[in-house]
Amino acid sequence: MKKIILLNVLLCILVIFISSYHFNSKSKEAVAYFYAENNIETNYDINKNNLEPKEINYRFGMGLFEIEIIDVATEKLYFFEVDITDDFTLYYIKDLTDLHNKNLIN
Repeated sequence: MKKIILLNVLLCILVIFISSYHFNSKSKEAVAYFYAENNIETNYDINKNNLEPKEINYRFGMGLFEIEIIDVATEKLYFFEVDITDDFTLYYIKDLTDLHNKNLIN
């Protein structure tokens, strides 16, 4: 009986840790997209309502988010590399739009 109770407690702890990790990763993804979206609105004078995320990737080794955003009005793509800390503050943001657009042309 003690083994079953111990197994259930360990299983519950595992589920809590996995749920916490999933919630944190999705929250960080949303915050990183928010920072990239605000950067586009500030630097390119584009309305946030016209922007949609095309792809958001997390690079595990580097701890960065690679974000690809599309402007639905003009079909232009914007690329950003965003790093945020554990308390969801911006560590740095790098605009890679020009670099990616040069690579697409060549």
